[in-house]
Amino acid sequence: MIDPQNQANKYIKNMGRDQPETIEVLKTTDPGLMKTIELSIQFGRWVLVENVGESLDPSLEPILLQ
Repeated sequence: MIDPQNQANKYIKNMGRDQPETIEVLKTTDPGLMKTIELSIQFGRWVLVENVGESLDPSLEPILLQ
């Protein structure tokens, strides 16, 4: 989503706080991005990737297609 005022970002983070598992907030520049996403999928945690530009890492494409 395009969120210049960070309203949707705050809304999603607040929704994640109500869940028993914590929300993982990542940036595309984080060194452990893929490992964290992999573990989050395995354990059913929420993942929010912030500051995504126009192009994504090709390794994220299979995850996003599902």
